[in-house]
Amino acid sequence: MEPSDFPLEKTNRSLPELSTGAEQRPALYRYEESPSAEVTATPGYESLLDYWYILIRHKMTLLGFALAGLLAAIVISLLQTPIYRARTSLEIQDFNENFLDLQSVDPTNSTGNYATAQSYFETQIKILQSESVLERVIDKLRLHKTSPARNLTVRAVANSRLIEVLYESQDPKLAAEFANTLVGEFIRQSQEMRWKSTQRTGEWLTSRLDEMKAKLEQSEAQLQDYARTSGLTFTSEKDNVAEIRLKELQDELSKAQADRVAKEAKFEEAKNKPAESLPEILDDPTLREYRLRLTDLQRQLAELSETLTPAHYKVQRVQAQIAQLQSAAQKDRNLILRRIRNEYETARRREEFLGQAYAEQQNIAADQSSKAIHYDTLKREVDSSRQLYQSMLQRVKQAELATTMRASNVLVVDPAKPPLLPYKPNMPMNSALGMLSGAFLGLGFVLIRERLDRRIRAPGDVQVYLNLPELGVIPLDETAPSWQISKRFSLRPKAALPSGHDVASSQADCPELATWKRKPSLMAECVRTTLTSILWPGQNGDHPQVLVFTSPCPGDGKTTVVSNLSIAMAEIGRKVLLIDGDLRRPRLHQLFGVTNTWGLSDVLWAETPLETVPILHLVRETKVSGLSLLPAGSCRNVVPSTEFYSPRMLRLLARLRKEFDIVMVDAPPMIHLADARVLGRLADGVILVIRAGQTTSESALYASQRFAEDGTRVLGTVLNSWDPKTSRRYGYGSYADYRAYVGQ
Repeated sequence: MEPSDFPLEKTNRSLPELSTGAEQRPALYRYEESPSAEVTATPGYESLLDYWYILIRHKMTLLGFALAGLLAAIVISLLQTPIYRARTSLEIQDFNENFLDLQSVDPTNSTGNYATAQSYFETQIKILQSESVLERVIDKLRLHKTSPARNLTVRAVANSRLIEVLYESQDPKLAAEFANTLVGEFIRQSQEMRWKSTQRTGEWLTSRLDEMKAKLEQSEAQLQDYARTSGLTFTSEKDNVAEIRLKELQDELSKAQADRVAKEAKFEEAKNKPAESLPEILDDPTLREYRLRLTDLQRQLAELSETLTPAHYKVQRVQAQIAQLQSAAQKDRNLILRRIRNEYETARRREEFLGQAYAEQQNIAADQSSKAIHYDTLKREVDSSRQLYQSMLQRVKQAELATTMRASNVLVVDPAKPPLLPYKPNMPMNSALGMLSGAFLGLGFVLIRERLDRRIRAPGDVQVYLNLPELGVIPLDETAPSWQISKRFSLRPKAALPSGHDVASSQADCPELATWKRKPSLMAECVRTTLTSILWPGQNGDHPQVLVFTSPCPGDGKTTVVSNLSIAMAEIGRKVLLIDGDLRRPRLHQLFGVTNTWGLSDVLWAETPLETVPILHLVRETKVSGLSLLPAGSCRNVVPSTEFYSPRMLRLLARLRKEFDIVMVDAPPMIHLADARVLGRLADGVILVIRAGQTTSESALYASQRFAEDGTRVLGTVLNSWDPKTSRRYGYGSYADYRAYVGQ
């Protein structure tokens, strides 16, 4: 059953003002202020690739400037006098200073006194350009009337031991001859300087050698005379007999002193302590035997005294034995004490004798030590003179050999040859410089013209101009035929299609249905990418349900964008309604193959309550699963924007919010028409479609500012019909890149 079959009465009612009540309008989202015109005064380029694609677009202009510069360079080069440059190269080698030990012969080492090897090479370069060398060359070539220094260039080759000598002249033979002569004179001068330095060194060494020989002979004679008169006797090179004897006496004296101290301590102990407590007495075996026998006799006396009187003969006999034993023990103790005293006296006298002998030997050793010191001094002087003389003799022989050699550390690598072609003017170089200069002038011209061009061309430009999110980029449909592309610009009706193209084929080639008819395509994938950005929740976690798609000017491709996005939304299982809000130039019914006898305008002018009308009588299903369409309708007797002000539009959207997951409205361009601004205030958000290479920054800024003044939420922008061949920013690539990636 068609929606037109449902009775919806039309009346000529007045146009009420759009109610602003909270019960009739959807919630408004956060208001974001659009940038001012000053922000978009000049475009910004984020990378060198931006400039590269600008050059690609204006390659013919750059080519013209480059050709003009090339012609100018050729003309200027033909008017110049040819100059020839001859080149020769030298290798500066290090002298082998270890050869014949010449380093110790030559006091002016040629390379060792330089801080770095680079300073040595710089010195050689300065010598090559010195006046002395140039005068030798001028005299040899008889060039007194010229100034060769201006045409001479001497330079070191980086990270090598090579030096290049370059000379410029109008005569190629003279240039080569001058370079070779300069190198030859430089080598000869360096040889002469080294030979003269070595010769002076040899003469000085010879004179010094005679003096050193006489000094050596005199020192040896003095040493022999002193050794003979001093009476020194040496057992080795360092020690003499007196010092050895003194050391022996010192050792004996030390031992005698230690022995005397020990025995003196024993003697003092014997004098100051009881005799019975001395170790010598306690340890004496005879006295130990006496003590045992005495103890036994005293025991016997005690036993007898218990039974007998002191006058008894037995008691007296025991007492006599005790007295005799005590007397013998006392004699032994006295002998031990006398022996201790005698040992101490003997040790003391021995120490005194050794002390006297040591003092006498010390005097003898001191006298011979002073003589030995003087002898050693003379001997060291003789040894030093002999060593210096031998070294000097060796240097003299080396210097004599060095004077016979004229070695050079300069090696000619490439002798100069007369050049065949002139160095100046360099036709290829001048041509390249001319072409490059022309290209730079062309580049400046192109960049200035590019800055004056206010059109938005590449991804990212809109974000710079408007400070709005760029939700996606829809590339130019490269597979659509030329008639279809021209149709989009001219907005021709369907009846104007060329012959031979039926409805099915036109839908297959139609870019508005690319997501449905050509699913594996770059355009379809970019549409799905844009849809992801739209479905992403906002800052509050909300998802917009009613979206209005509009553009600043006609021909920006908003219908293409909204059609493909609605198809992509239906593909992911959402229930989608597409409303043709362009009541002046409706096109969606043609794209999806439905009639336009009844639609949005008819619903808004009918009086039947929207709540009682089945949804299938309000919208029409399309061949795309999950996608419904509400065409523009057939009522054309009023201004379209006035219909959107009616409260019925609010009730319609409220009904559609309950029936569909998302509602997309294709609104007219908004700069010259108010429809999009009115619909934007009723929707959850507006998406602004920008056409690459067509929409200007001023028109896009104007549209953004109008929505900001209305308090309408602009979710972002979609860049349509972008040609990746002219700019590849952000890595979008081309259709060929997409086909290569997916393997088509």
